Amino acid sequence: MAKKILVLSGKGGVGKSTVTVCLAQAFAEMGKRVLCMDADVGFRSLDLIMRIGAEAVYNWADVISGNVALDEATVKKTEGLYLLCAPNSLSDGVNGEGIEELLKKADESFDYIFIDAPAGFGELHEALAKVSGLVLLVATPDAVCVRSADTAISKALRVNPKAETRMIINRFKKSEVLAGRQLKLDDVIDMTRTQLAGVIPENDSVRLIPGGAPIAPTAQKAFDRTARRLGGEYILFSKRYFS
Repeated sequence: MAKKILVLSGKGGVGKSTVTVCLAQAFAEMGKRVLCMDADVGFRSLDLIMRIGAEAVYNWADVISGNVALDEATVKKTEGLYLLCAPNSLSDGVNGEGIEELLKKADESFDYIFIDAPAGFGELHEALAKVSGLVLLVATPDAVCVRSADTAISKALRVNPKAETRMIINRFKKSEVLAGRQLKLDDVIDMTRTQLAGVIPENDSVRLIPGGAPIAPTAQKAFDRTARRLGGEYILFSKRYFS
């Protein structure tokens, strides 16, 4: 059975979709079969970030409605990494039961399913949270983002109290913390009450992924360590993030 990971943020613009793709790629490189499901209806971006937009003909609403089979709708990016696009809008026939059935169909084919949710929290988030085993919060270390992130994960846990929760702090820059322009990591953890899974340093190569830029080694190692922690390995965080 695939582990279903709902990737949440409170506000938009925190790099949630890029983090989703980079983590999924890290798991694929570990030999896992991974599906990225773009759930940002109307504002989908994973096909562009993964640079396979031209090949993405169908979306998961097509599968739920019975127009195509799941394997017809998924697009292969690399060995072990696949994409299921979001629709432009939701029809009346797409509901929580349909989403649950869709993910059950994917259970046999994948080890991990990353569900890239829209910013905020609404009815679609509720349906996705109910069927997810892990809620992964992506936040940048600023007060506005952290407050909205805490609200989003609190709502997800009200829907599914049994879900695991973890957090990735994205775009971390130690010089900004020392200058008082970013929150300390301990403060972000305390404010969201969520266990830390990874810290991704600020790096232009991550921001430029949609244009085809390779990920810099420092950022790649951060994603690899994060994926291994989410996979159950015990990996210490560098003291430089907290000192």
